[in-house]
Amino acid sequence: MALFEGKTPAERNKLIAAIVLPVVTLVFIVYMFSGPSTPNRAATGPTPKPTPRRTPGPQAPTGPSETPDDLVNNMTEIKYEPPAYVGSEAGRNIFAFYEKPQTPAGPAVSSTPTPTPTPTPPWVLASLAPQSVFAKTAGFTLQLSGDKFGIGARVYIDEQAVPTQYKSMQQLTANVPASAIASPGLRPVVVRSPDGKLYSNQATLNVMQPPAPTYTYVGFLKRPRSNSAILKDQRGELYTVREGDIVEGRFRVAAISDRGVEVVDKDLNIKHTLPFIAAPGAASLPGRAPGSIQPPPPSAEDGGEEEP
Repeated sequence: MALFEGKTPAERNKLIAAIVLPVVTLVFIVYMFSGPSTPNRAATGPTPKPTPRRTPGPQAPTGPSETPDDLVNNMTEIKYEPPAYVGSEAGRNIFAFYEKPQTPAGPAVSSTPTPTPTPTPPWVLASLAPQSVFAKTAGFTLQLSGDKFGIGARVYIDEQAVPTQYKSMQQLTANVPASAIASPGLRPVVVRSPDGKLYSNQATLNVMQPPAPTYTYVGFLKRPRSNSAILKDQRGELYTVREGDIVEGRFRVAAISDRGVEVVDKDLNIKHTLPFIAAPGAASLPGRAPGSIQPPPPSAEDGGEEEP
């Protein structure tokens, strides 16, 4: 051909490709827009509508077999529907976090020891008479009431045994010495057998602070027969007292000196000492004890004697 004369093989191939490619492209475009013909279908009658869904799995043929062109047309009508999700575990909430059950390790052991219950005492101590006494008083007899006391039972006050008399299974008496109540406070009282195997519950004896005078010793009057003391009460008033006088209705003046005044509680028989306290601005007289005051002139009660 004159078209290929004088051409090299490479030039010939390029020329052939330039001719064939446009032709193939034109044929493909015509085919896409015109569509293939269906020679197996009948010339008359409407074209049957393709089935929109297909059941999965093989089925027996019920009519004429479809051509590849029919398959292409039917594929355009098929709609894809994703299968319903089926969880691995029915009824399980995927958003809930489940804790792994733990195997019990047995009962927990407490580090605190269980307290042992206190056994009931074999003897019963119900009451004391008296229940309260004043400190610094003399010894007294204590009455103890209860039950199941045995012969030979002994009373202990503040863990010190005191002389005890057995009266009955419900009654004991004990001689409490003055040394056991020398100071105020609470004293535990129990009853035990000589061997300590039998014992009672604990009671309490209340030892109270005894009443004391509220006067202050501020002056001393030395006289031939009996000295006098000047006392000041809490309101600041002064009183002159001698030995034997009663102060505050219950304290008897027992002795007077330039060092102090001794008074005795006439009800409890307890002795108290009022130390001398110099009054502010008081001056000692020459040749007299500190705090002494010049006595008044002798009277007929003093026998008319002058102070030496």
